[in-house]
Amino acid sequence: MNRSHLIKRFGTNSQHKLIVLGGIHGNETSGVEAINSIIKKLPDVLQETAGSLYFINGNISALSLGERFLDKDLNRLWLDKYIQSKDNIYRDQEELKELHKLIAEDICQGDFSNCTLLDLHTFSAQSGIFCIPSGNQKSFDLAKSFGIPFIEKLSDLLPGTALNYFGKKGMTSVVFEGGTHGTKDTVKNLEAGLWHGLAYTGFVDASLPIVQKSRNLLQYISNRFPHHLELIYRHKLNNYNEFKMKEGYYNFKKITKQEFLAYQNKKQILSPTDGYMLMPLYQKKGSDGFFIVQEK
Repeated sequence: MNRSHLIKRFGTNSQHKLIVLGGIHGNETSGVEAINSIIKKLPDVLQETAGSLYFINGNISALSLGERFLDKDLNRLWLDKYIQSKDNIYRDQEELKELHKLIAEDICQGDFSNCTLLDLHTFSAQSGIFCIPSGNQKSFDLAKSFGIPFIEKLSDLLPGTALNYFGKKGMTSVVFEGGTHGTKDTVKNLEAGLWHGLAYTGFVDASLPIVQKSRNLLQYISNRFPHHLELIYRHKLNNYNEFKMKEGYYNFKKITKQEFLAYQNKKQILSPTDGYMLMPLYQKKGSDGFFIVQEK
């Protein structure tokens, strides 16, 4: 097992495995901070017979530099052509292959039906936590259980993500987007999401005060937003794009058709439809300028 990516393992029962992944993007350090905080508190409350619990670092090289990625977004490389290639086109492929070996081979051993992945992320906008399930029912049920907005169809339209890759293999997989990059509140939100996830999967008792407090926090943050949404538009970017999002957008802000949202290659980008804004890009690196979702 590759120990450089594995932060900590708990439990000895291999019948059920929960994998918590932080920092697959190197500029999203809050997930790793939340993991390290949880690890310190877990030994006193962990129900070890529930299964095996793994905490994992994502893109270690990019994390050390504080960069989203080195050459290519690691969370767009989860495709067989990159995983199985003998040579690496991108430096981030080395991280990809190490993570694939650790998760798919060493931990899950090719059987993904008893594995659950909770992938921790943050964003460059200023508000609105949410989660994204992969396309199977168990993932949908886990995402819905957090009591925060969850987005359908986003996983299917983002090939190359760990969420999409493992979800298609039958793993219960959910991305938890905990807040703005690098803030104290974001770390708290991610910890709250982790406590709920640990209780939902049976690794801690759901009646613990910390679990109840965490669920109350998630509910408080999310009360003013719609909860069940689906993706209707993705504004994909390529390397040649010069993209600048207008200021003032945040997750789940209402937008209207033909609203001026951004500049791209010195031209105005107008919204193609009514809906809610999701993940407006306010950082230099990124594969998508924004998404539009609608309430389902």
